[in-house]
Formats: sequence, C-alpha cells, structure tokens
Amino acid sequence: MQLGLGIFCAVLGILSALLATPRARRERRLRKHGRTATAICREILNPAEPEGPMRIRCGFQVEPHRGEYRAVVRTRERVPQVGEELRIAYDPEDPAYAENLDCMTTASFGREDLIMAAVWVVTYLVAASCVATAD
Repeated sequence: MQLGLGIFCAVLGILSALLATPRARRERRLRKHGRTATAICREILNPAEPEGPMRIRCGFQVEPHRGEYRAVVRTRERVPQVGEELRIAYDPEDPAYAENLDCMTTASFGREDLIMAAVWVVTYLVAASCVATAD
C-alpha cells in the first residue's frame, strides 16, 4: 500500500514538473538569450488573472525584410496607449515569444523555477518516507 502511495507521489511530482516547466524554460531562455526591440502597442487586452498584469498585443520587426511579428506581453507599471512604443525582449529562435522589459525586471519573473524546486523537494520527501515505511 505505501509503495503504491510512494509511486503515486513520484508520478504526481513528475506530471506537475512537466506542466510547469515550459513557461519557466521560456522565461529562463529569454533572460539568457533574449534580444531587445522596440514594439508598437496594437491592442490592450484584459489581464489573464483578475489581479494580474495587463496584457498588450504588440507588433515588432526583427529584420527589415521580414514581416512584423506579433506577441502578447504583460505590463505592471504603465499601460501604453495603442500606437505607442514600448521596449520588449524576444526569443531569437521564436520571436513570437516576447516579454515587456519592465516585467522582466520584477522579482516574480521566472518564479516558476522556485515553485518547481519546492514541489520536487516535497514530492521527494513524501515519496521517500512512503517507501521507507513500506519496508
């Protein structure tokens, strides 16, 4: 019974890591390899969460001969008006993934890594204690 519980806890930890890591990986990559650009605010969207940051659809060009990329970025400090410029960082491998430079400077940017570390530690401790009591 405890061995089954230990396996269940381990599988739960792995599934939670797989669900949370894509965003954390993208944010980490953006911090490391992101390039900056000037974007134009195209549309102001509602926040994804009620107390969360406002979202802005913006357009920017990476290279003159390529078309305009569109991305949705978050902002906490100041919401630009439609047509106004803002500074963003974009992923050179996937320019559609971008973030407002103002948001990247906050402590909450990339916090998913800390949450996942805590989930893994708790899952490991619970699974290890379940397996230990099974013996």
